[in-house]
Amino acid sequence: MIAEKQPSSKEGYIPDLLRTEFILGFYRLFKGTTLYNRNNAIIDRLTQECLQTIQNALRSEGRLSLKIIEDGLYFNNIAVQIKADRYSILRAFLQEMKNRWIGELEFTESVGGEDLKDFVYLLSTVEVNNEGNYLYIMKQLGSRGIDSIHVGKLEFYKRGQEAYAVSADFKDPKQFSKETYFNTIQLAKEMVDSVKNQKVLNVRKAKRLMQNTVDILMQDESTLLGLAHIKNYDEYTFNHSVNVAIYSIAIGQRIGIPKHHLTHLGLAALFHDIGKARIPRELLAKVGKLSPEEMALLRAHPLFGAETVMRMKEWGELASRMIEAAFEHHLKYDLSGYPKASWKRKLTLFGKIVAIADFYDTLVRPRLRNRFPYTSEKIIGIMLKRSGKDLDPALVKVFVTMIGVFPLGTLVLLNTNEIGIVIQTPEDSEQIDRPMVKLLYYRDGEYLVGETVDLREVDEVTLDYKRSIVKTLDPNQYHINVAEFLL
Repeated sequence: MIAEKQPSSKEGYIPDLLRTEFILGFYRLFKGTTLYNRNNAIIDRLTQECLQTIQNALRSEGRLSLKIIEDGLYFNNIAVQIKADRYSILRAFLQEMKNRWIGELEFTESVGGEDLKDFVYLLSTVEVNNEGNYLYIMKQLGSRGIDSIHVGKLEFYKRGQEAYAVSADFKDPKQFSKETYFNTIQLAKEMVDSVKNQKVLNVRKAKRLMQNTVDILMQDESTLLGLAHIKNYDEYTFNHSVNVAIYSIAIGQRIGIPKHHLTHLGLAALFHDIGKARIPRELLAKVGKLSPEEMALLRAHPLFGAETVMRMKEWGELASRMIEAAFEHHLKYDLSGYPKASWKRKLTLFGKIVAIADFYDTLVRPRLRNRFPYTSEKIIGIMLKRSGKDLDPALVKVFVTMIGVFPLGTLVLLNTNEIGIVIQTPEDSEQIDRPMVKLLYYRDGEYLVGETVDLREVDEVTLDYKRSIVKTLDPNQYHINVAEFLL
């Protein structure tokens, strides 16, 4: 639990930059232990950088204590504000500590570089999901005469009305992510069927699935974002709705929307295209050019969506949020879109978020009129160009940071003449162009999976990066379905 004492005026002066820089420095050193041995020059540099942030904090405060309480970080009992540009790496650090059941780190002025190395290598090698890790680490530190570092056990937190040990409830996060993703696609089908046949939708089921989605994104963002790259031509409508919900929640949590409201945002995004249930199927499936009358009918789907949600009494107070997303997602940031609005009020936050998620997912996947979608790289360029006119500029920046320079699923050519698929974007914004890549090799007429490489890895002799991305490739030209390699 958080200590009861109130922060002193001196504690209150510690800048946000100092709080985050320590976490960033410690996390970089921690991740470095997975790539390099203890005597590597890069580990020496990361150790000194981390030690400097510790000493800066100790000079300012006289102490350095970092605690994890539920989904928050507390630096000397003051909450660390997670801003959008640092969200990914701070969340990754939080999850690494949760996985090891470490809930508190404390350093004193006598800490040295070798002590810090000992500790970080101990921390990186302990068993995941072992409640006794903190006791093992403290015993090991004591046997080495290191009394300048202290660790504490992770506390419990509540989800709904039940208490959970953090990280222990997801025995297989990736499998749970897949189950939730495909169950939500089934929900999207039921949702459309309910509207067409005037049935009552299972609201409790919808809320439960969206709560699961929020929990997963807070635990393991990369898996669900990877699933969102599934390009299913036959079930475009349902995949699209679920993917827009995933992207919307991911944006929402990065800008600090409370967890309870993230569920509302996800449901609003899931229902954003519900108005298409009133559009004739043959029109939605038409491949050729639409007539002016057909285009007008298709562009009426936001209005149909708002009307549909209005008639669904079971949603209660959540209905207003869902109406906003359904009606506004094509209005555009400058209100030049459709349906034509008779007022000039600003778009709601939910409407602007869903518009960005819808825009990206529409262009990134195949559909009847777009069997060969744009690459993510090109879409991001289009989004930046239309920022301030079609899309909210601040939210576009958050989204681009989240997706990365090379988004999940991007097919890339490396300077080693190898090709591969980006499977994880870096948490550290300073290395955003150095993702994890799953290599592919061609044999007997098909592409097969090779090893997974980390583009942050450096040659220990030359200190140059072992691999770098030369350019992105169009998977359609290579007949590669990237989703097959992401799941």
